[in-house]
Amino acid sequence: MMNPEILKSLANKLDTTSCCPFISSAAGVGLRASKDIAAESILFREEPLISGQYSWGIIYGYEACHHCLKSLETPLEMLRRLTKDQNLMLPLPDDMPSVDPSSFEFCPGCKVAFCSKQCLKNAVGQYHSAVCTNGDPNHPLVKLDELWRNIHYPPETTSLVFIVKIIGLVIVSGKIPEIFGEFYQTVEKSGNTHKVLQPEFIAQLDMLRDGLLQIFGENSLVQQILTRENFISLIALIGMNGQGIGTSSFADYCKRLDNLPLTKDEKDNLDNRMEKLYDKIDEEVGIFTNVEGTGLYELQSKLNHSCQPNVQIVFGSSNHELSVVALRDIQQGEELCISYLSCCQLDSSRHSRRKFLLQNYLFECECMKCEAQKNDPDVTSDEEEDSEEEMECS
Repeated sequence: MMNPEILKSLANKLDTTSCCPFISSAAGVGLRASKDIAAESILFREEPLISGQYSWGIIYGYEACHHCLKSLETPLEMLRRLTKDQNLMLPLPDDMPSVDPSSFEFCPGCKVAFCSKQCLKNAVGQYHSAVCTNGDPNHPLVKLDELWRNIHYPPETTSLVFIVKIIGLVIVSGKIPEIFGEFYQTVEKSGNTHKVLQPEFIAQLDMLRDGLLQIFGENSLVQQILTRENFISLIALIGMNGQGIGTSSFADYCKRLDNLPLTKDEKDNLDNRMEKLYDKIDEEVGIFTNVEGTGLYELQSKLNHSCQPNVQIVFGSSNHELSVVALRDIQQGEELCISYLSCCQLDSSRHSRRKFLLQNYLFECECMKCEAQKNDPDVTSDEEEDSEEEMECS
C-alpha cells in the first residue's frame, strides 16, 4: 500500500496547479490533470536528482557540461566532428545557437568542462568532490569505464559516469536519497528481469561492482548501495526510470529551422540540404539521435506510459532541465502519460511494442491502443525484427 505521505510530498514538490499525484491501481503512483489543459501548455519543469553523459558519447568527442549536459560546441562544430569533414557548411548560419567559450570553467583536478561557474560549484557541492579522478589516466575509474563500455554499447541508456555521480551524491550528502527506496520497491514488485541483468551480463556487472567497492567501499553508505542485491536493483532502476536527455546544439539548430517562416520551395530546398547532411552523419556514426545522457527525475518518473501519449518531455533550455508539455487538449482528471517508446517504435506492431516495454521497463502495456489491438496477431515484420535487434544491442 502506498504511503499517503509520499503523495503529499509529491504534491508539495509539484509547483503547479496543472496536475496532481494519484494512486493508479495498474501502475502505482501516477500524475493526472487537476484542470483542463490546452495543447502545447507546459505543465511543469524539473531538474534531475542527478544526470550524466553517456560513456560512448564522451569517447566520440561530444563536448557537454559535466553537470547540466549543455552542449559546449556549436552546431557546425558538432556536424564537422560527426561527419569528420571540416569543409561542411550549414545552411542559414545566422540561425545557429551560440556558444560562449569564455563562460566555460574546468575542474582544477580532472579538467572536465562545465558551462559556467555555477555548474562547477553545483557539481563540487553535490558529488564531484568525492569522485574526481584528478586527471590520472590510470585511475581505477578510467579502467572501470572501459569495462562498462564492453557491457553497454550504443545506443546507450545509462553510463558509469552516471553511476559514479550517484555514489558521489551519497558520499557528499551523507545519506541515501529516499527516492532510491521507492525505485527499488518498483523493481522488486515487477517480478520481471531487466535485459541488462540477463545471465550473460551478470559476471561483468559483478566485476564492475567489485571495482566500485575497491574505490569507494570504505564508506558505509556506499557499502549499502553496493550490496549485490542493491547494485542489481540500482542498474535496473536506472534502466527503467532513467530519462534520456537531449541537449544537442545541432538538434536545437534543426528545431529553429523548422520554425522559420519559409515558402514551400524554400522549405523543400532546405529539407533536401539537411537530408544530405543527415546522410553524411549516418555514414560515419549511424543515425543521429538527440540523446546525450540520462537523468533521474522524481516527478517525471511518476508519468506512466501510453502508446497514445498526451504529454511529452522537452528540453527547451538545452540543458538537463526538462519540461512536460501537453501534446493535445487534456481534460481535468485525465491521467498524464508519456511514451517510453520512440516515434518509430510507436508505429510498430502491438507485439513489438509490448516486447520492448517488457524487456526494458518490466511491464506489459495495457493502454487503450494496446487493448484496441489485442486481437492483432503476435507477429513481427522482418523490418521490426531488425529494429529490435539494434535496440537489444543497447
